[in-house]
Amino acid sequence: MSDPDISDDAPPAPAPVLPTGVPLAVGLPQALAFRLARQHLVLPADDPVSVARTLLGAQAQVQSAAVLQLRARTAGFPDAVLDRALYTDRTLVRLWAQRSTLHLTARDDLGLILALRRLYAGGYHRWYAREGLEPDQVDRLVTAVAEAVAAGPHSRMDLSRLLTPRLGAWAQPWLEHSWGGIIKLAAALGHVCHGPARTEGEAGVEALFVSLPRWVDLPPVPEGRVAMAALLRRYLAVYGPAGVGDFRKFTGLPGAAVPQAFADLGPELLPVDLAGRRAFVLAADEAALRTAEPEPGHLTALPLFDPWLLAHADTGQYLDDRHRKAVYRTAGWISAVVLRQGRVVATWTHRRTAAGWCVTVQPLETLARRELAPLRRRLALLAGLRPGQIEVVVDKTR
Repeated sequence: MSDPDISDDAPPAPAPVLPTGVPLAVGLPQALAFRLARQHLVLPADDPVSVARTLLGAQAQVQSAAVLQLRARTAGFPDAVLDRALYTDRTLVRLWAQRSTLHLTARDDLGLILALRRLYAGGYHRWYAREGLEPDQVDRLVTAVAEAVAAGPHSRMDLSRLLTPRLGAWAQPWLEHSWGGIIKLAAALGHVCHGPARTEGEAGVEALFVSLPRWVDLPPVPEGRVAMAALLRRYLAVYGPAGVGDFRKFTGLPGAAVPQAFADLGPELLPVDLAGRRAFVLAADEAALRTAEPEPGHLTALPLFDPWLLAHADTGQYLDDRHRKAVYRTAGWISAVVLRQGRVVATWTHRRTAAGWCVTVQPLETLARRELAPLRRRLALLAGLRPGQIEVVVDKTR
């Protein structure tokens, strides 16, 4: 069984007309300074939910990485604060979002994200059809999954044990599929999200799925084209200046929906010449972009899979191409990085010790000795520790 492919098999539609005009010339340092400020990497946000709302979610394929993504943009918070947001207040929800990847998403943004996810549905149906699954089988599976989780939390294996005897052996691989199988479509249609994980002894931690409409009060889900325009507006306010290819990378959507969103926002957009590359920013943000300046010596540490590294097709804006493989690794793994004024200058890994964290930093550019103290403070923020509990080892073997 192959992995899902959401490529657009529909006949190409006429290309939408993008906004035109004399572009504002913007240098990369200026653009990076704008993004750093908008992503709470200069002045911290008040709480993790505010950060998730700003970023349009924290990527949570690795849950601990998502926690650090949020913590990097606040003054720090204990794990209990995030647990309360996820499982008590439920102001954050873990579900498949942009790029079909797990995110911690603000509850208030679920309508927007579900509208985006529904645009993936055709791709899932094409995948199922290529694998021999009939449309009525897809419908039966989705209905059965929705009914099962409405009765209580279930893991993939729980669903398989419950539903395979009812539906037949053909259902089993789609319920147990490691990439989500039929559960991803059920989630895209708003039936399912991730609940608290279950610890199964030696088997480890097992993901549990719950009924999304029973887990939270869902906001209205806008029509797809309206949602894409609203999502682009939010994206540009945080990740701009950016072009069509960047927004396509961020959403993971093929086809005409992405350029159409730019066309629909036309009067709100300001064309930008971003170091010779066509891009756009919200016209309302022109003054903020014009006055954005890199903060001297600004240094920050970002964890695995950070949104800073996942929002643009042209990674050369913040990473020297010769170092790309050190950050964008095999199997979709995205390294933890150190930024200097928004550009990647090192990667880092850590291990826990009796005292705290031992962090190994591998420079991609020269790191001055005087930068290690502020870096240690940033790493302590991520770890929820004091700077004295962080040991930094610089590995110059690369």
